[in-house]
Amino acid sequence: MTATPRAKFGFHIPGGKSGQVMAKGSKTLCYIFLFINTIIVLYPLLWLTFAALKTQQELTFNTWGIPKVPQFSNFVKAWSRSKMGYFMVNSIIVSALTVVFTNAACVPLAFVLSRFQFRFKRILYFVVIAGMMIPINSAIIPLYILANNLKMMNNLSALALIYGAFRIPISVFILEGFMSTIPKELEECAHIDGCSIFRIFWNIAVPLSRDTIATVSILAVLNAWNELMVAMLLLSRQMQKTLPIGLMGFISEYSAEYTQLCAGILIAIVPNIIFYVFAQEKIQKGITAGALKG
Repeated sequence: MTATPRAKFGFHIPGGKSGQVMAKGSKTLCYIFLFINTIIVLYPLLWLTFAALKTQQELTFNTWGIPKVPQFSNFVKAWSRSKMGYFMVNSIIVSALTVVFTNAACVPLAFVLSRFQFRFKRILYFVVIAGMMIPINSAIIPLYILANNLKMMNNLSALALIYGAFRIPISVFILEGFMSTIPKELEECAHIDGCSIFRIFWNIAVPLSRDTIATVSILAVLNAWNELMVAMLLLSRQMQKTLPIGLMGFISEYSAEYTQLCAGILIAIVPNIIFYVFAQEKIQKGITAGALKG
């Protein structure tokens, strides 16, 4: 009689009831971990909501508790007194221009790096993606000197240009990884039909990369919407400030409206949350597209 795998090699292969018990145990541990992680993520948002619904006095003496009488007027005051409408419009303008600048620079560059062979190509690629190791906050002093010399202070377009420049490394990394997986047979067929390089880029590469381009655009929007340090450095005029700088107006040298600040932060992050909820599928598809096709 032929020995079974368990008898032949001297170990037990999980199966039957024992295997089901192990699977249920692993599933339970996974659920517990996800539940704990959810609490860790949601608790700051919950505390922020409670703080926004309290009076200044109640926040001082009841910092962690539930508000006794919700103060919804804090949201109205935060919106009207701090001119959040203007700040939000400025943030939208900066975010939109950042997307335009990022895609205008990164999509053609990624296409060239993924489809053409030329001297020093790999060196150029590594020089570009090496920019991922340079955080934007580490270049604050050079950026201020450059912006001041080029008369770029208090200019939303200049701020968006800086944001777009710092999005180039990660955006090229994502786009080049996907475009490298596009079958070259499509390009060869287009050449036979008489298509130029530009038409191949515009009619083949760009449509096939739309999910990845959407991912790059979404990440650029989220980055531009939340950035504070560079915007605070370059924008000093009240009506040109972006939303993160506008929120700093609730805290001054002589007073601090923390409840209205919390309300303003909630107003500011709601578009972020809504945007990400509707865009998360695009982000996942865009980041994993190259891996799935490769």
